[in-house]
Amino acid sequence: MTRNNVAEIAQHRLTLEKSIAVLHLEDNPADAQLCLYKLRSEGLNVKVDNARTGKEFRQKVESGAYDLILGDYRLPDWSGLDAVHWLRTSNVNTPFILVTGTLGDELAVECIKRGATDYVLKEKLDRLPLAVRRALQEQRVREERDSAERELVRQVEQFRSVVNGAPYGIYRADSEGNILMANPALVAMLGYGSEEEVRRLNSVRDIFLDRHAREQALAQIQNESGSASEHRWRRKDAKEIVVRLAGRKLENSGSCAIYEVFAEDITAQRNLEQQFLQAQKMEAVGRLSGGVAHDFNNLLMIISSCLELWQHEKTDPEKAAKYVRQIREATSMAGFVVRQLLTFSRKQMMERQVVDLNSVLKDLSKMLPRLLGEDIEVVMAPGSDLQKIEVDRGNIEQVVMNLAVNARDAMPAGGKLIIRTAGVNFGRADGDAMKLEPGHYVKLSVSDTGIGMDEETQKRIFEPFFTTKEQGKGTGLGLATVSSIVKQNAGGIFVHSRIGQGTNFELYFPAAGARKEITETPKPVRPAERGTETVLVVEDEAALRAITTEYLESQGYTVLAAGNGVGALDICRNHPGPVHLLLTDVVMPGLSGPEVAQAAVAMRPEMRVIYVSGYIDRQIDLAAVGASTTFLQKPYGLVDLNHKIRGVLTGERLTA
Repeated sequence: MTRNNVAEIAQHRLTLEKSIAVLHLEDNPADAQLCLYKLRSEGLNVKVDNARTGKEFRQKVESGAYDLILGDYRLPDWSGLDAVHWLRTSNVNTPFILVTGTLGDELAVECIKRGATDYVLKEKLDRLPLAVRRALQEQRVREERDSAERELVRQVEQFRSVVNGAPYGIYRADSEGNILMANPALVAMLGYGSEEEVRRLNSVRDIFLDRHAREQALAQIQNESGSASEHRWRRKDAKEIVVRLAGRKLENSGSCAIYEVFAEDITAQRNLEQQFLQAQKMEAVGRLSGGVAHDFNNLLMIISSCLELWQHEKTDPEKAAKYVRQIREATSMAGFVVRQLLTFSRKQMMERQVVDLNSVLKDLSKMLPRLLGEDIEVVMAPGSDLQKIEVDRGNIEQVVMNLAVNARDAMPAGGKLIIRTAGVNFGRADGDAMKLEPGHYVKLSVSDTGIGMDEETQKRIFEPFFTTKEQGKGTGLGLATVSSIVKQNAGGIFVHSRIGQGTNFELYFPAAGARKEITETPKPVRPAERGTETVLVVEDEAALRAITTEYLESQGYTVLAAGNGVGALDICRNHPGPVHLLLTDVVMPGLSGPEVAQAAVAMRPEMRVIYVSGYIDRQIDLAAVGASTTFLQKPYGLVDLNHKIRGVLTGERLTA
């Protein structure tokens, strides 16, 4: 049985059950009755209204609703063609079948063109029921098609409204990076004036700061993991923004793959997170200040006491040497404390590197006692054969410091803080249970002997701004920050605690595998070399300038000294001989070190430059002056300074 047969049977059943309202334009009652008889004899349930004139026909059409219209061609005041023309110009689409005695082929074609559905000759009325059924079926198909088209238009308009009104950027691009479509939110996000401007862009060249980042984003979309990735984009005004991308590959896109991508601008969110991180660091630095002051007072006491003893015993070379050695050790320790404090407190962008967690904890172990106080015992239990992890070192330091501060607050009467590390390996079952990918991990455990937490508190401790501390003694961001950092590094964090039995935090970081660890190669200790060149020293601290000048002169150098940038440039202009090296502080009143260096090198292109500074987060563009420029971190030893100078003057590559 064909599809047409099935449709006809379905339509036949429909006409049997449903009453069909028919308007019959016919001035001959006998012909009207004959048509009615033919329809009913074929099982059609028809209800017929008759109209004999054009006026009566128009009135009935305007006042009633009909499923079908039958009409004679020849009427006293009208014709069937006139009736069809009036119906269609009045936007009445009811099926119209001409029932007439004679109708030539040309006239039949004209009637169909004007809008008649079909025609039946009166001498062949047996065909009328079939024509009626077919007309009703075609009308139903047209109505369904029109309804589907209206629904499609509605859905298209709805989709367009959603896309155009979406707060997130939406665009489509091909595999080459050409943008095919962009919604208004994306246009605004990128700082352009119209979609046409954006469509002229290539996302690889013009939007992504990192060319390989788009390839990574496409790979993630093709994996259909549903996860989003973060990337840095370039706006029209050259500003950088951070976006979170998610998308899909469109099906049936032909030989050239088409990708639909959703972009969320999270620049403000990331900036706020950085501010939160910095606020947490500064909170810890504030707590450290008391311990640091205590250490510095001790170091100053050592230095001043040794100087007093040296004045009394300077005739005894052995004792004098011992005092000098103690002073040197104290100053070295003071420099280490300052560097560690500045390293922890500085504001910086996240920079992943492969590190040894035990090494990070070893460095922090010198700072933690100052942070926690003398009534807290710090116990380090590093695991053996620990694999490296790929993280931002500053973030890991902050994680440990935040957990340590949290533990200290949980031990108001003192106690013990235990920090352990170990390597673990999760199979598929263990990983699924802990919501971690299977593989090798490094476990960091931070335990305390404090008051502990109940189950309700444990459920909320990682919520931002949730705190159990009294007002004014906690931001509620410490553990939320820890959780955020761990998750950003694809790790996991778990807490185990009971009231009165302390708390244990377990953190898991994915092992970095065989990637090379970023470490500093120890510099060989070399004896100081003497020089004969001319060095211009620019230092606003008079005592340091005098000491540096005296030392360099003792090593054979000719030293020109200036207390500020203006004086240094005067020397550059007026000194009759060559100036081989500029040794300048970075931060000074008036002209800064880089400004002095650029102006001085413009006057003396052959001059080499060494910057010195105690601001470890100060960004310095060494390439802006030239290749013969380097940096030395304060505090430094005088022998180290001489090594640096010899390296720069002889062309040896030395790093700070």
